[in-house]
Amino acid sequence: MNYPWINPSHQMSRSAYKQRSKPKKRPNIHFSTLNSAVAERPPLSFGRTRARHRDNSFSDRLVNDRSEVQSFKLFGQSVAILVAISLLIFMSVATWKGATMTGSFGLEIFSMTLVTVILFILSYLSASYISVRNKSFVYLVIVLLVIALIKVFIILTYNIGPTSDYFNYHYFAYAKASGIPWTKHMIGTNMFFPHVLNIAMMYSIPYSLIGTNYVTSQILNIAITMFDGLLIYKLSASMINKQAGIFSALIFSLIPSYFMYSLINGAEPMYITFLLGICISFDTFLKRDAHDTNAKWVASFLSLAVLVILAYMVRPTIGIWVVAGFIYIIFMRTNEQYTYKFKLTRYFFFAAFTLVFITFSVLSPKIYSAVYGIPIASSSSMNRYSLATGTSPETNGAYNKHIYDIMNKNYKEFPEQAKMDSMTNKDLNKRIDSNINELNGQNKWGIFLDQKYTQFSNEDYGYNWILYNTAKSNHHEGSFYSMKKSLVALSAIFYEFIVILCIFTMSFILLFAPRIPDSINTVNKLFYFSLLLDGFIIGSMIFEVQGRYHTVLYIPLVLILGLGVKLLTERNRKFQITLTI
Repeated sequence: MNYPWINPSHQMSRSAYKQRSKPKKRPNIHFSTLNSAVAERPPLSFGRTRARHRDNSFSDRLVNDRSEVQSFKLFGQSVAILVAISLLIFMSVATWKGATMTGSFGLEIFSMTLVTVILFILSYLSASYISVRNKSFVYLVIVLLVIALIKVFIILTYNIGPTSDYFNYHYFAYAKASGIPWTKHMIGTNMFFPHVLNIAMMYSIPYSLIGTNYVTSQILNIAITMFDGLLIYKLSASMINKQAGIFSALIFSLIPSYFMYSLINGAEPMYITFLLGICISFDTFLKRDAHDTNAKWVASFLSLAVLVILAYMVRPTIGIWVVAGFIYIIFMRTNEQYTYKFKLTRYFFFAAFTLVFITFSVLSPKIYSAVYGIPIASSSSMNRYSLATGTSPETNGAYNKHIYDIMNKNYKEFPEQAKMDSMTNKDLNKRIDSNINELNGQNKWGIFLDQKYTQFSNEDYGYNWILYNTAKSNHHEGSFYSMKKSLVALSAIFYEFIVILCIFTMSFILLFAPRIPDSINTVNKLFYFSLLLDGFIIGSMIFEVQGRYHTVLYIPLVLILGLGVKLLTERNRKFQITLTI
């Protein structure tokens, strides 16, 4: 019988079936033959079973160990993100307190809130529109160029006369570019603060090429700030996507207080440029794989080393990033299985980079002294000065003239370098002990830290430094002063929007990470940005504070906003949010 649903090639005849079904006759086997067969058979069956069992147990143990390590890393990442969220919540309150917008600020608050909402919406729509165009980078350059030209128009019509640190930057750069040698008498107490000389040296380069007019340094800062916007685009586009990069760059360029501050010759634009370069180099460093040659690893090492040294010359606080980078490499999670050789290569080059940084920071006074040909005080004096100022109850951690006078007194009394360093450190140690004892004795730590954080978070630094550096011959000073309420309100409200949106973005990612596509990479990035926030906020709170010192936070904040934009504009994916308790 044929069955049509059975393949004909698989059918057999009835006789063949009967032949197949007959039991076969068992052959006679002599014991000698059996013994020889057993002797020839390799006795591996039981051994292989045991080996397989051991291999399975070892694999299971590896999986369990790796799972425990990943869980520990996730716990560490969550702690860092929660700390950053908490710090930003306190910063939101501190920023509002620092702006002191009470009483007759009602109209300004309403109108500037409306302006802020419009700027954020336009930035989002522009980023969405530009990112899908073929020449999106060109469009972004045009927008940033328009913003830069507006700044150029302002500095050409509003006359600035540098004061305080800004005068030192300008005067020392002017002297260096004009061939006037720096002397101990000229630099005075700035020998305790070599970063002032380093900043002046960097400004002296365009002074030598373009001219020694103060406008040169203003135009340079405007150009650097525009370049920073492009670097933020590159970093955010590489880590997140192109739309996030454009949005982050636009928000950064529109921050009102930093917009105003970039009109003078501050050091922060240089510092942010070097820090962005470090972040981009670090992103490239992390994307190295096992197939990359040693030459590429060395290139990443050199770029990181050079940029971190340049950043240290401007602001020694760059050491905070080095610590954050090291922690990130340890706690970074991944689904990939890396070989021990690859891990050792990554750790080796980052450790070598860290060693170069530490070596330079220790030897920097001697290096500066040799380069500039003048004596430079030890790093310990500058660190103690900043710590003494940062613990001053009189000024809540801000500049204290009495502490600065300690430096001035020892500079004049002790011409010998070693004696001056010794006495300065001794006097500053006494002041630090006195400050701490006063804070401990009167239980002022809570109030002190609250007021210090308020000064650090203050977003009116842009307006205040422009007003403080306004030239006496400026006929527009009265008009600028009359705009104080509007400009301070806009600065505070715009920054509040950034901080609050970052809090929502970070909380959303932390709560619903399992439901977010590519959640491991998303949480990794948020962890990295949180480390930067934690480090720069907590590190800055140890030493002297000023409102302009928190400008470094703009980088992780706008990058977190970029993450939020990416999540907001996911079009082909659905988030199934389930909150289990």
